Amino acid sequence: MNGRADFREPNAEVPRPIPHIGADYIPTEEERRVFAECNDESFWFRSVPLAATSMLITQGLISKGILSSHPKYGSIPKLIFACIMGYFAGKLSYVKTCQEKFKNLENSPLGEALRSGQARRSLPPG
Repeated sequence: MNGRADFREPNAEVPRPIPHIGADYIPTEEERRVFAECNDESFWFRSVPLAATSMLITQGLISKGILSSHPKYGSIPKLIFACIMGYFAGKLSYVKTCQEKFKNLENSPLGEALRSGQARRSLPPG
């Protein structure tokens, strides 16, 4: 022996090291495919519908007189703002779905980091 006592259980699982995902991380081909898929789906299935819906609602509110239009530019500034907010709301609403796609990837350091981060949050402190 080396003078150290080994208090681990003989059949206990040794936790795997958490991969370091930093700014210099280069994604795998499969991760790149999921990034592109997430970007595409979040745009077409969330951002476009939310942006269009928010613009329609804003135009309806302006037409009914609930919102006032700008004296010089009309309803355009409010419609652009509604479109931008709808776009970002759509992108943000897809984050959890995209994280799940990465967690489901096998042999993915990024998926492993997300899974281990979730496991760390679910453990009680201490």
